[in-house]
Amino acid sequence: MNWVDLERHFSPARLGRYRAFCGGDEAKAASAYVNNMLLAEAMMPMLGVLEIALRNGIHRRMSALYKRADWWEAWSGDQVFAWQTKEVANAKNKLQRRAETATPDKVVAELAFGFWSSLFNGIFQTVLWKDLRLVFPRCPKAERQRHTISSALNQICDLRNRVFHHEQLLWLTPSLIAMHAKGMEVIGWLDPELVLWLEQYDRLPTIWANTGPH
Repeated sequence: MNWVDLERHFSPARLGRYRAFCGGDEAKAASAYVNNMLLAEAMMPMLGVLEIALRNGIHRRMSALYKRADWWEAWSGDQVFAWQTKEVANAKNKLQRRAETATPDKVVAELAFGFWSSLFNGIFQTVLWKDLRLVFPRCPKAERQRHTISSALNQICDLRNRVFHHEQLLWLTPSLIAMHAKGMEVIGWLDPELVLWLEQYDRLPTIWANTGPH
């Protein structure tokens, strides 16, 4: 497919960023766009494993803390949790539109990564951190600080959004491969065995070596 057709389908603004990074060379830019798609695809296993394991780990800890599976209901009327309560309501509305019962498990699955990462914000230091730190039993003591984990999760959340919104991944700072390594590190904080399992299926390092900027 020629450059004009690619621009028609993907927009000059989107492809222009690739052309700029490639010094105006449209052939290289078109190749870079394909490489970007391959990298986005290869990021999915790490992002999926991290998000699901993280939210389930948090769900277990919060269920134990509040002694109820729908622990977010304990925040009703508490303005400290106003944004989180709104996100839960949005999740329930989505389930209702699909004619699905808003069971705790379904609400957990419907909530976005940003909801889970927000629970590590500084405002919850004295409210949640004592329990949430237990979500990461294999995190080294020096690293198991709220601000350290919050920063890592926010970075991964931003990366996840870039991947899901089909944004440029080739020329990020920190690099995509560095952020992938950070994601694997966080998974290791949850359970090192999960990293070993994931490495069998994770193609990102190989795809990066073959298609990343050199």
